[in-house]
Amino acid sequence: MAGSTKSSRKLYWRLLQQVKPYWKTFAVGIFFMVILAMTEAGIPALLKPVLDGTFVDQDPVYLAWAPLGIIGLFLVRGIAALVNRIAFSDVSTRVVYDLRERMFHRLLMMPTHYYDAHATGNIISKVTYDVNQVTEAATQVLTVAVKDTLAVAALVAYIFWLDWQLALFVFLLVPVVAAVAIVVGKRLRRISRQLQTAIGDLTHILEEALRGHKAVKIFGGQPYEQSRFNKLANWVRRLQMKYLVAGSISVPTVELIGAIIMALVIYIGTARAEADQLSVGGFVAFFTALGLLFSPIKRLTKINEPLQKGLAAAESVFGLLAQDIEMDRGEARWPEPKGRIHCTDLDFYYPGAKQCALNQVNLLIEAGETVALVGSSGSGKSTLASLIPRLYTPTSGMITLDGIDTALMSLRELRSHIALVSQETVLFNEDIATNIAYGLTPRPADQAIIQAAKAAYADEFIQQLPEGYHTLIGENGIRLSGGQRQRIAVARALLKDAQILILDEATSALDNDSEHAIQQALEMLRGTRTLLIIAHRLSTVENADRILVMERGAIVEEGAHAQLLEKNGRYAALYRQKLS
Repeated sequence: MAGSTKSSRKLYWRLLQQVKPYWKTFAVGIFFMVILAMTEAGIPALLKPVLDGTFVDQDPVYLAWAPLGIIGLFLVRGIAALVNRIAFSDVSTRVVYDLRERMFHRLLMMPTHYYDAHATGNIISKVTYDVNQVTEAATQVLTVAVKDTLAVAALVAYIFWLDWQLALFVFLLVPVVAAVAIVVGKRLRRISRQLQTAIGDLTHILEEALRGHKAVKIFGGQPYEQSRFNKLANWVRRLQMKYLVAGSISVPTVELIGAIIMALVIYIGTARAEADQLSVGGFVAFFTALGLLFSPIKRLTKINEPLQKGLAAAESVFGLLAQDIEMDRGEARWPEPKGRIHCTDLDFYYPGAKQCALNQVNLLIEAGETVALVGSSGSGKSTLASLIPRLYTPTSGMITLDGIDTALMSLRELRSHIALVSQETVLFNEDIATNIAYGLTPRPADQAIIQAAKAAYADEFIQQLPEGYHTLIGENGIRLSGGQRQRIAVARALLKDAQILILDEATSALDNDSEHAIQQALEMLRGTRTLLIIAHRLSTVENADRILVMERGAIVEEGAHAQLLEKNGRYAALYRQKLS
């Protein structure tokens, strides 16, 4: 328990560090919060002289100034509350923005294997849901904690000043309230962690079902998806109920203790007033201060709920921010890229995998050479292509480009000279021109974008769209056909004009005419760019300078198309299989 408390304090202190850049605004909020808290005791403090001076002593001074004093007090409290709320709202929204910005920046720098191991929905949930919970702990909880603690301190001091004996008797029940808060807090923290995980899983299921809605419809997956969603949504509901029940226990407990204390005050206080040990005004002031005391105590007990939720969310947020980013310590320059690729004793295991994806691959691709990788699914073709731009890091071995070890280059330097068109076409919900020019700074001229589109055989269909190159294409290009999306991806790669061009099943969704046109565009690049082509459709690689056949992560054959057919080996078998 001590270790858990220490961990919570450390986590909360780290959370408060996020407020540091806005300490001036935060200090203004704290200042007015102190004023608001200290004036809490001013309400019963005014009642004693008002009652004793007006109703008992009939003093005209009190009759004249008491109403003005009450108005002035509440005017000060109103201004303090307004400024305090605005200041803390400003800080909390800025903290949310800062954390989201840092999380998104971190996600952009994460290694590829992080996305292989984490569901997209869970990641989205961290950035959207968890951060909002963190701000409650960072600012709102602190507001209540400081303001109500000061208010309680002021009211308690005033109560003891009025009648310390009666006050001492009343506060014997306070440890009971503290015990309730500790027990409930531990349960809230545990449920909060479970709830955040469940909401992330729910977001993931929702995202999968929406993204794959066509497959769901065609294969009749609606009952399965509905069942999956309902099961998890019900689990979220149950966790929320558990959380609400656990959080609600403390309030009635405090209220019950408060009722007992109030009853005792009425009984004992009346007796002391009759014995002239407490004036009428003093008794009413004591009773009023005690009544005012239970509201901040109740709020202090209740902050355990958002606090534990915020701390659980903070664990999630800071856990993401603590993830290792892509290793990028290289400083070597690639001043005159020609595109010579040399792989030496290359081994690669995916994280957690027992079987290697690449096994002792040795390969030399000369600058300007067109090389094709063929083989069955899972043979290691895409893995090898992914290692060249360091989307993954080799387990052992080395890749050099023009004699420079890629591990010694910065990622920006390395990737600036490599273009990749992957099997999974990635487009953004922008217009076509922006998608083709994606990532290039400064943005190329419109004429260069059009030339790249023409080379990718995309200009014809783009011109037929309502707004041409300024047509919005929807999420991942949903308003375009599969072949049109691939042609835009090819145009993007051609516009980058990189020295190494990797095409991973880049023409798999194209018709014969479009594929032939892109092959002609690639032929124009031949000799001036190093082309690495991965294809299942062997007709697309017949003209390659060399064809490499891969099996189980190793290169088992290599040669030109005609040579490999003459060998009558694995390539010839694949070729006949595709023709049959």
